[in-house]
Amino acid sequence: MFKKIIFLYLLLSLSGNLLAKQSASLRAIDRTTGRSFVLNAPINEEVKFSKLSIIVKYCYQNPINMEIENYAYIYIKDSQSNELIFTGWMFSSTPSLNSLEHPINDIWLLNCNKN
Repeated sequence: MFKKIIFLYLLLSLSGNLLAKQSASLRAIDRTTGRSFVLNAPINEEVKFSKLSIIVKYCYQNPINMEIENYAYIYIKDSQSNELIFTGWMFSSTPSLNSLEHPINDIWLLNCNKN
């Protein structure tokens, strides 16, 4: 029984590592200029956009045999006030479900990249 538990644990940890990606592509819109940008955000590295600081903690993509879906866990802080303004999962297939809607900027997930 113990060997089966160890085997399942190893199998799950390996499959999770295979599905995990190394960076996330994010769509960022600056409402003051009306310009749209694609940001490449490496996992666990801070990316600056406008007055925002973005850290992508996890980025996953469903396996090929399932519907294509990217999902990422993201922290977004206001750099001036150092206030956390967004934390949570974003999904590429439904950006309106859980994206950052800020008075100046909008940010949502496009996809996860292997690099």
